[in-house]
Order: sequence, then C-alpha cells, then structure tokens
Amino acid sequence: MRPRENIEKFIKDAPIHSNPDVNQAVLKDLLKQIDNAETQKPAVMLPNLGRTIMKSTITKLAAAATIIVAVMLALNIAGGPDMATVALADVAKKIEQTKNCVFKKTTTVSSENHVSNALNSLVYYAENAVREDVYDNEKIVSQVYVKFPDGVLVAVDHKSRVFRKMNLADEDIERLSPVSPGNLVDLILSKGEYKKLGRKTVDGVLSEGFEFNDKRAMLSMDKDKIENIVTRLWVDVSTNLPVRAEVDCILTDNAKARVVMYAPQWDVGLASDFFEPKLPAGYVEPEQRGIIGIDLENWPAIRVMPGTAAEKAGVQSGDVVLKVNGNSLSHIESSSDALRLLSGKVGEKVVLTVQRGEQILTFEIERVPAPK
Repeated sequence: MRPRENIEKFIKDAPIHSNPDVNQAVLKDLLKQIDNAETQKPAVMLPNLGRTIMKSTITKLAAAATIIVAVMLALNIAGGPDMATVALADVAKKIEQTKNCVFKKTTTVSSENHVSNALNSLVYYAENAVREDVYDNEKIVSQVYVKFPDGVLVAVDHKSRVFRKMNLADEDIERLSPVSPGNLVDLILSKGEYKKLGRKTVDGVLSEGFEFNDKRAMLSMDKDKIENIVTRLWVDVSTNLPVRAEVDCILTDNAKARVVMYAPQWDVGLASDFFEPKLPAGYVEPEQRGIIGIDLENWPAIRVMPGTAAEKAGVQSGDVVLKVNGNSLSHIESSSDALRLLSGKVGEKVVLTVQRGEQILTFEIERVPAPK
C-alpha cells in the first residue's frame, strides 16, 4: 500500500484526537506533504513534514500525537503483524465466524474467614445453546442446559437425582450473565469503557489484555451483593480469539468470588443432540423428590433428623448402614454416592439394613416430600 493510501485509511478508521476538526486539519496538511514527498526518501521527508505541521495554527500537542502515528503508518515502520493492535470489534467478528466453543471454567468463592469452595466445569457454547458440566474429582455431579430459541433451562443434580426445568422469558434470557468469552467481548463493546493491559504470554500464548468493570460479568451471582468487580480478557494476537478470561469480585459481606475461563477450543465438532438434556431413569423434579430424613455427613454412620420418616421407622443416630434395598455398599465411596442411592420419588419405599452395636437390623421406610 502506498503512503498516501495508508494515511487516508488512517483518517477514515482511526482519528486520534477527540476533536475531529483537529484531526482533519492536521492530516490534511500531512497528506499535502506526502503528495509532495512520495518521490523523496523518508530521511528527507520527515524534517520537512515536522516543520510544516508545527507552523500551522493547530495545537502543537494535538498535532504531535496525531502525526507520530500517521507518519509511522505511512512509512510502514509501525511494525508488521507482530505489532498489530488487537481490536475488540475484530475479535467479536472472529467469534461470530466460529460454530461453537468448549472451555474450562473454575469458580471459587472464599468467605471472610478464608474458607473457599471451588467448582470446576466444562462449558460447551454454541450460538443457540449452552451446556455446562460441573465436576468433582473428574466425575460429573451436575449439569445445566440452556436452549435460547426455546427459552428453556434444565438443571440436573446427579447427587440427589433431581432435575428442574424452567421456561425463560425474553427478559430472563437478557438478564443471564455472560456464559462464554464471546459474551464478555460483547459486554465490553456494549459498555464501551475498558483499559488496555498490553501484551504478555498467557497460558503459553502471546496475548493482548483488556480490563473493564461491569457487574454483569459475574456468572451465577446476585448482582446486588457485588461490592467491586474487575474483569480481564486476554486475546491471542495471532488469531484474534480469546485465550483466557478472569472475573474477580468482592461481595458486600467481604467474601470474594472468582471465575476463570481458560483453555478454549474453537469450532469443535459436537453431535446434533449434544445440547439435549439426558436424564437417567429415576430422576425426578423437586416436588416429586422424597426423603427419609437422615444426615449422611459421617457416612456410613448416619444421624437421624427428629420427627422424620426414618425416626418413626425406628432408625437411630449412630446406626451404620450395611445395605440399601438389599444391595451391598462396597462400591459406595462417599456420601454423595449414598445420597444418589437413597433418593427416589415420594411414596416409594427404601429398605435399610444397619448395624447397631452387635445387632443387624432392617427397616422399611417410605419416602416423604422434601421440605420446601
């Protein structure tokens, strides 16, 4: 591209000064000089150009800020692709061209006394649907499915074998927090206020960073409880695709929450029914869920809640469960696994075989509705 063509593009796409009249006047002088200097060597052009600009009636400071960038573009010395600045509009356009994205997410909430709880998940994001699988020790413990055209959200809790289906109105979908790096890019562009963080290597990739403040960036969090929030987005300078997103916030009770989206994979092939909820047999909606009233924290020893079906059947705190419905518990390693085994519909019965001292006792307990 010739120098004049570079500058004309600069005038059109990237005025430097907030006053367009300043930009146009400075660059009009600049174009005139370039027309006169296109046949000259750059070493000759630069001094003449500087003197002409500083003699004009334009403010010298504004002129200097504009002319430095413009001359570098005209002479092609601003650097090649390695030094090109990432534009968020280009990032958004590149994301629109991808069919879907799969990325890892870690959500951490820390209380004031430094007790923290972290959830790791894998998020699958397409234009019209989202699926999030939450893991505990590499095992899926819950899932969330959202289909935007249908306005439907389905949440599945594999621990309690309960699922909930919700119909979302348009305003509900609009209020949903961003669920992907692409959503964060759209959020930054809609806000229009952000700070550039420069370049650094992030997760092994040379990236350019952007920082902004918007409560809508915190996923699954009551926005009224957010005292302060900072979001950082890192974009691969070679692909214009996000590499990592970090959302940090301080809550009104001095607790802290952090969401990190990382290791994205773009345009991953997914089956056509991948975003359809898959409910194993025996899963029920909350109002159908029955309980027997025992605490599994010290499993296989149990604590019986007062006034519950288990207490009425004769089960006592301190009993050690040996079998459920006649099945051995040798494969049950945690209270979460036990909860799945004990869960079921209201009105169904569960048979517990327990050890109490030297005695082996069996109790038949009918599940009752869970408290609302």
